Amino acid sequence: MGLVGAGTISANHVAALQTVSEARLVAVAEPREDAGRTLAETNGAAWHPDIEGLLARSDVDVVILGTPSGMHPEQATLAARAGKHVITEKPLAITLDGADHMIATCQDAGVTLSCIFQNRFIRDAVRLKRAVEQGLLGRPVLGNAFVHWNRPQEYYASAGGWRGTYDLDGGGALMNQSIHTIDLLQWMLGPVAEVSAYMGTLARDIEAEDAASATLRFTSGAMGGIQGATSAHRSRPARVEIIGTEGAAVLEGAQLTAWEPVSDSEPLSAEDVARTHEPEEGEPWARSHETQFRLIFEALRDGKTPPVPGEQARNALEIVLAIYKSARTGERVRLPLT
Repeated sequence: MGLVGAGTISANHVAALQTVSEARLVAVAEPREDAGRTLAETNGAAWHPDIEGLLARSDVDVVILGTPSGMHPEQATLAARAGKHVITEKPLAITLDGADHMIATCQDAGVTLSCIFQNRFIRDAVRLKRAVEQGLLGRPVLGNAFVHWNRPQEYYASAGGWRGTYDLDGGGALMNQSIHTIDLLQWMLGPVAEVSAYMGTLARDIEAEDAASATLRFTSGAMGGIQGATSAHRSRPARVEIIGTEGAAVLEGAQLTAWEPVSDSEPLSAEDVARTHEPEEGEPWARSHETQFRLIFEALRDGKTPPVPGEQARNALEIVLAIYKSARTGERVRLPLT
């Protein structure tokens, strides 16, 4: 495995991968020598100043992109053409053209493309999805996603200043922070048909939005809302609410804090339980990160499609871009985007 980028998220990837027996880090590509060498050498890997050096290695089978989002399409293309499987941090890309190019290039090269959306592998998130699928909440009528977080100005000034920019981050509070929760909402309730939205930069000195609010209609007829902010006075757990005709549930952080299904039956199958971890106090995100990586490498070992392939990761990106378009134009925006 080769890792591109040596920022905070790359360190998280390395920590999660240490629990995966199939994975071995052999190379890190990072133009900042101090950061790249430190991450590589502390994990028994070699440092390369550019992605080309990493891709030239015959012992790299899989490339993980932990770089600014706007760089993903070009780097994924290089990796695919070198015959490497690609795992990318969210979002898949910052434009649909970029995402579609990644998907097509990996398909043409015969390699897989998967995206890190680790919250799908939290046990209570899987419980809620299965409850919806099995009709335990009746017919869903409302679905909401709320991400009320605080990211201080120092956060945006760090890491080379790419955060909160359109060229490299693709946006702000929605594209970077809220996209995990938006992905959960659409994963549970299905495709979105239409959005209407507002957004603004209210408290942070950044190019993109630090607050946004949208209403939406799903293709199923259910309605809902999305709110994302990095300008809240303090961070609260991200929240997904599903209201149905026969029950309701709220996923807050990694825990179901409200659970009122029509049946007392457990929606998780034995297979579901085997594919998730019970979150431990203080580290639910790390555990779900480990789970997704474990399942990705099991799929690669068995010649199967890894979880959250590019085609699925594209869905949350399209919703965010539709919200941006609605906020800019002041009009309702229908999906799919054209």
